[in-house]
Amino acid sequence: FIWYGTSQAFDSLTLTFRETEWGVFCAHHYRYSPSMSTFLVEVTDETWRRAGFDTLDPAATIARCEQAFAKDLDGHPILSNHSHWRQFPAVWNERWSFDNVVLLGDALRTAHFSIGSGTRLAMEDAIALDAALAEAGEDVARALDLFESRRRPIVEKIVAAANQSSYWYERMAEKLDLAPW
Repeated sequence: FIWYGTSQAFDSLTLTFRETEWGVFCAHHYRYSPSMSTFLVEVTDETWRRAGFDTLDPAATIARCEQAFAKDLDGHPILSNHSHWRQFPAVWNERWSFDNVVLLGDALRTAHFSIGSGTRLAMEDAIALDAALAEAGEDVARALDLFESRRRPIVEKIVAAANQSSYWYERMAEKLDLAPW
């Protein structure tokens, strides 16, 4: 995937799939300000190679993505902020803390962007940690146990859903010809 922006202001979070000569391209796009949207492009490894993204420079990469999503961008450019292709990092830590150091958010575990929960999980981690520290007072070890015991079941459910979603996108080309139901 590669994380871009665009001046095309989309109304809501939308997934757009486009079949191209190189394979299926998927865009996750949503408005984040009155005049700007996030525009994340995701492709399979095979499509990435066929599209030549391993050899294209940044400008040619943008041009190829603009070509794939021309209808959706409606003449608006894709904008880069030092964007580069990467594999989604699947992070999971069994240990959430060590002494008085605690991992939160993506440092603790990642949730694939297709379910839109990374920032929410990080904020909820911080809120839960604060509540546990307030409840446990000076007993940091107890606070960390409270934090983890309360958050882990919630996080495990969300990460399981995110992993299923990630797996689906790795095989999205196989799904496009299926009936909607």
